[in-house]
Amino acid sequence: MDTGSIIIGVVITVICISPIIIMNYFRVKKQNKKLNSLKEFAKQHGFQIDQHEFCGDFVIGIDKTKDIALYHRRHKEEFSNQFVDLSNIRTCKVDKKARIVGNGDESVSVIEQIDLCFIPTNKSTGETRFELFNESINIQLGDELQFAEKWSRQINNMLK
Repeated sequence: MDTGSIIIGVVITVICISPIIIMNYFRVKKQNKKLNSLKEFAKQHGFQIDQHEFCGDFVIGIDKTKDIALYHRRHKEEFSNQFVDLSNIRTCKVDKKARIVGNGDESVSVIEQIDLCFIPTNKSTGETRFELFNESINIQLGDELQFAEKWSRQINNMLK
């Protein structure tokens, strides 16, 4: 092979790989921003983040020493922070709201909202909800349902 072919091959490779590297850089930067916001929220309330996971435009974290679940969501310029004391929680469940859309003889279930619900041991206290998906905010459902089920199982295992 001559030098010209090698240079053309390298240039094409760089052109093909650079968008992937740039997209990954901005994704990691966004995640770090969300995680730092969650850590700052936790620090303000005297908690620490021992475990966390990202999905869509939110992050959930756990303080295992104090049994606290924390949530941070950032959508455009609006953000939401919540925490729940797991020592006062009986169970954690996934709440999925769906509607049926149909035309003629075919109908499809469309998910409108997915929440992670924390049911308290004291029935007079209201439940706490972490909103993971809302059709009016998010255009398309991603991995939010699997994420919610995974975290529900994990939190229920902690509650035992």
